[in-house]
Amino acid sequence: MNSTDITRSQLARPGELAVVLIDVQPQFVENMHGAAEPVLARLEQLLIICEWFQLPVLATLEEPIDRKGHLHDRLQPLLPPTAVTATKQSYAISGEPRIVDALAQLDRPRMVVAGSETDVCVLQSVLGLIELGYDVFLLEDCLFSSESHTAPAVTRMRQAGAIPCTYKMLF
Repeated sequence: MNSTDITRSQLARPGELAVVLIDVQPQFVENMHGAAEPVLARLEQLLIICEWFQLPVLATLEEPIDRKGHLHDRLQPLLPPTAVTATKQSYAISGEPRIVDALAQLDRPRMVVAGSETDVCVLQSVLGLIELGYDVFLLEDCLFSSESHTAPAVTRMRQAGAIPCTYKMLF
């Protein structure tokens, strides 16, 4: 395959991208299946890349915040100053009108998705974003869950049209 064989949906252009960081909160990180350190390190790098390329970031926090916490302490200082943080009560961000409006205001056709939990909020959000007409780049190395068996959720997102990638593959 040469570069002319790559379809538009496979290319990630910074001017078309926004990053959606789903529920990277202490409660979810503490209950993560597997080692948290590599995932947090990649999420830190993702936010640094967002700053370099001036990518808009929308970070969601699942309520109740007093139980689940705010954005993880390691990520908060790296969040770009223009980032939008929104709380949600439903699994899918597409079920939250304020978040849907915030995404529309970003004016980007492609969403880069990372966060937790792969098999719940990420799954429902990715399916909702695709239904809303967004192209979704699924950062599989920046997803996590308390569940050990998330492969069916990732497969379902791919089958729905999510483009599998890693944070290093974006550019």
